[in-house]
Amino acid sequence: METIFKRRSVRKYTETPVTDAQVKQIIRAGMAAPSAKNSQEWVFVVLRDPEIYKKFSEVHVNAFAMKTAQAAILVCADLSKEQDPGQGWWIQDCSAAMENMLLEATDLGLGSLWLGVYPKADRVACMKEVCKLPENVEPLGIIALGESTKERPAIDRYLEDRVFLDTYGNSWEK
Repeated sequence: METIFKRRSVRKYTETPVTDAQVKQIIRAGMAAPSAKNSQEWVFVVLRDPEIYKKFSEVHVNAFAMKTAQAAILVCADLSKEQDPGQGWWIQDCSAAMENMLLEATDLGLGSLWLGVYPKADRVACMKEVCKLPENVEPLGIIALGESTKERPAIDRYLEDRVFLDTYGNSWEK
């Protein structure tokens, strides 16, 4: 729970490099995520080119974290590997991978930020173009990485009023 509570969205990073070993460990965590019918359709593109960061920032107004990120990972799905084509399970599979990656980054002492790509058409088109993704590869999101410029406290976001027993509105905790 400590790593889960420590994970925070970080939007500004120091100039301390993120190593290839750290990036590989984060991707390994992503690949450890569950996937529907074990399809594992995820594909990862390690982003190191600041020009890619700049181009993505042009289509994502809140992507200013990319300006100081020391590395980023684009998480995609190879739709040709879907077990139930057209059902959209890839979105959940890649989201589970991204969450594992965010947690591993935290465990490694790095700050991270989930930047949404899919389903925004301009963001999808941008990443397909700059990363030269084939037609069957759909980008879901980017994880920006780096050492945080400030320490942020762990936070427990548990909301008792959003947990129900058997039926909506029936409080689980008495």
